[in-house]
Amino acid sequence: MYLDLSDELKRVIPDGCDPFVWLLEGHGVTHRHVKNRLTYEQSLGDLHFFVKRHLGCGWNEVFKEWYRFRKPVVSARTEWEGAESLCKAGIRVPKVLGKGERGSYPHAIESFVVLEALEDCDTLEHFKEGWHDYTGVNWVRLKRDLITEVATISRKMHAKGINHRDFYLNHFLLNRKHIKNWSPRTEIQLNLIDLHRVQQRSSVPRRWLIKDLGSLIFSALDVGLTSSDAARFLKIYLGPNWKQLLCNDLSLWQSIMKRAVKLYVGFHGTRPKLPKLLTT
Repeated sequence: MYLDLSDELKRVIPDGCDPFVWLLEGHGVTHRHVKNRLTYEQSLGDLHFFVKRHLGCGWNEVFKEWYRFRKPVVSARTEWEGAESLCKAGIRVPKVLGKGERGSYPHAIESFVVLEALEDCDTLEHFKEGWHDYTGVNWVRLKRDLITEVATISRKMHAKGINHRDFYLNHFLLNRKHIKNWSPRTEIQLNLIDLHRVQQRSSVPRRWLIKDLGSLIFSALDVGLTSSDAARFLKIYLGPNWKQLLCNDLSLWQSIMKRAVKLYVGFHGTRPKLPKLLTT
């Protein structure tokens, strides 16, 4: 068995109980319960946190993923190792307060990760003109800064051989107070969440780049993207020679856009309006 708890988490767990068992039991407010995975929210003393619990997924799930040549997600270890790697890469993620795992066989592993709650935050899912009353020039500047930060996170993550697998705007969190007090001189501070399916390799395979970036662009197509916005993202993600790199691997970006449009049509039932740069 593996168990690692922060001092602040140890202080709030009730005396006399087995912390591993207590955290697996789920004592707070349930947010999500799908098959073998449970996410619940808990506040104890001045500590507010989320627990993501994984119970044995069974051999059927393991064999299904193996059949698809994928590594099955059988433990919360995927999330805490992903969070630690992303943090080392300079990407903000929820703080890991505790982690535990027991069991030897992949179909029967029991595990959990405890994450500090990010207070008073909005996701970028509904980001569009008028968000938090930003319009006109301020909207344009805010959008520019957010695109810069999203592109920076994307570049850092993929450069470290990490892909998210659920890389949508609703998995970027921004503190409401921070955005309310934002100015063009303020650093945007986004947190990346939902890391339970993160994959790590020496480099990200092409198909997973397509999945990550296609999903991200799909989720941003109703933001009111312009060719200037697209160029800003590409310049930060690819670097100063982005135009040449784009031309050198045009088929990659065509595949990314094909996925983005396919997702949009499947979700909305109509084709999106694309900035000119993303149609070439």
